[in-house]
Amino acid sequence: MDCRPTQARIIDLISNQLIKARPHPYLWVSVDAPGSWYFNEIKRLIKRGIPIAILPADRAPIDEIDFRPYASPSTIQGLDNPSISRPFSIEDHGIKSSALRVLRILARLKTAHTAEIPSLAGFSETHVRTLLKELQADQLIEWKRIGKYDGWEIRNKGLRLSHRSWNIPKGVHFAPYRREFRYAGERHRRVARMWRAWLENAYRGIEIWDCWTEVSVRYRIPDALAWGMHHDREMLFWLEVDSGHSSRKVMNRNYRRRLYDAYLHAKEWGIQIVFCIMGPPWVVEEFGFCIPHLFPNLAMIRHDWREFGKLPVYEIGRWREDLDKSRFFRTKRYDGKLPFAPAQYPPKPKKKNSKLPKPKSTKPRFSNGSSDDDDWIREWSEREE
Repeated sequence: MDCRPTQARIIDLISNQLIKARPHPYLWVSVDAPGSWYFNEIKRLIKRGIPIAILPADRAPIDEIDFRPYASPSTIQGLDNPSISRPFSIEDHGIKSSALRVLRILARLKTAHTAEIPSLAGFSETHVRTLLKELQADQLIEWKRIGKYDGWEIRNKGLRLSHRSWNIPKGVHFAPYRREFRYAGERHRRVARMWRAWLENAYRGIEIWDCWTEVSVRYRIPDALAWGMHHDREMLFWLEVDSGHSSRKVMNRNYRRRLYDAYLHAKEWGIQIVFCIMGPPWVVEEFGFCIPHLFPNLAMIRHDWREFGKLPVYEIGRWREDLDKSRFFRTKRYDGKLPFAPAQYPPKPKKKNSKLPKPKSTKPRFSNGSSDDDDWIREWSEREE
């Protein structure tokens, strides 16, 4: 499933296209999604410029009552109806559904490393590598250097196919709704994109239905948001990654607001949320001072971002942490014998500054103020004498 704001924007664009093409258009949106949270969010985010019926996949509209706003039958006949583009069909483009899902993820991320794509797609890494090679052979993506390591970047041809699969009308500027909302540092971004794989390794029996990075939720933008089921309950897993560049005062203000917004969102839809913060241990330890009070439908956890695949056991209405191991390794001094001789790795020599000093300017000196003007007048009068 695609990101909620992205999908809601696509429905609005299709509504605008129908208004231009039909005198009295109706739109039926069938949502094929487990649980109730995604369905309710789609209903909340669309603008309803025309009568729209948003129903589950196993239900069809019966009459005009299913449409909002109310749809009245039209008595106008004999009007010219301009043609509109056909809906996307995957059979017409010769691409597999799994490859199309990987292509859509790259359309949103633009660039990504190989390990990040399986985490967001929910496929095995071996299967994703095969799909990436197929997409590369079709010239939809390309191999590119990203920071220190190599990764993948989507090409314009792949972006056009992704937009076509979303049924986006031609000539629409869709990039602000497609891509991630904010730019983050390399490590910050990598931890957020690995959130789904992190949860699946940490909690046994968890089922993640989908995961998005940098997506808006009630006027906030979590670094990653996973939606799934655990212990037979539909849940959201909210991730915040903090690299420690903010002061304690700024952290306190930001996380108080985000916790309260997460509480309001959980209360509105009757869903439980696990709120997790990751970062360096000295940063994560400050999270405990940012909690104003415990919320009844939130579980708050904190974790060191260096330990992949491990998370503390959460409990609704309380907060947990597992920083004891990190504290132990930070305070323990290693007294054992090293497996190598440190002398064979001498320190890197410092580069000498070979630049020559900048020569002094030969341009005439100009006046800088009244004092210099007095000196200039005095010198000039002495020359005349």
